[in-house]
Amino acid sequence: MPIFCYPYYPCEPCGLEFDTPSEHEDHLAESPHHHYCKPCRLEFASDGAKQAHLMNSKHHHSDVYCAPCRTLYTQPNNLIMHLRSSIHTPKNVRCPHEACGKVFVSTSALIAHFEASTCRSGVELEDVDHYFAYHCDSQQLFVRKELIYPQRRWQITGHHDGPFECPICHKMFNYAGQIRHHLNSPKHKNHGHKPYVCPSQRCGQAKFYSLSSLLLHRETGDCDMGHRYEFPKILRKLYGIIQQL
Repeated sequence: MPIFCYPYYPCEPCGLEFDTPSEHEDHLAESPHHHYCKPCRLEFASDGAKQAHLMNSKHHHSDVYCAPCRTLYTQPNNLIMHLRSSIHTPKNVRCPHEACGKVFVSTSALIAHFEASTCRSGVELEDVDHYFAYHCDSQQLFVRKELIYPQRRWQITGHHDGPFECPICHKMFNYAGQIRHHLNSPKHKNHGHKPYVCPSQRCGQAKFYSLSSLLLHRETGDCDMGHRYEFPKILRKLYGIIQQL
């Protein structure tokens, strides 16, 4: 019987062998023992040499490389999200509730704070939907009131071990707390509808499960900012309601 000798791709410094060139290259790019530039397929003697290359090479444009963090991203949008994170963006959006006072990097992060029930006001996801749809956005510029429903109340017994099955999407969970969190998520509220809408034609009037998702879309997308002056006014109404809780 003939014995076939298959090619292999060794990494001598690490004492490893790989079956394919791509596996070998992934190792070079991900290993802390190598200083490898994957787009250029070049390995450098030190991290400093690699960073100098990243900052000066024409192959690495400013739309994918964060010089302060010395991090190269595969997509420009990944860099945008990174630059808008708390690492680079000051936290200057303060929670309006006096007992809370937490600060956030963006309006969408503040609204997500309300929706996650982490505000000391006691406001939660269902409250945000109700206040915004029925007391703030009276013209329904950003929300469809008819798609806002009272939250379903699920009876989940937590005195026995899982698995627990979601009655809506049939996803399985090991613990009662996991399925409670899942059932209270934006995707499973309002009977599965997406009541929030971006008025921009550029995105085809994209729809969202939650107000924070709509805000994040408008903060990070390239949509024309329809009703750009009305939205802050509507949000101030929401803040006013939460201030009084």
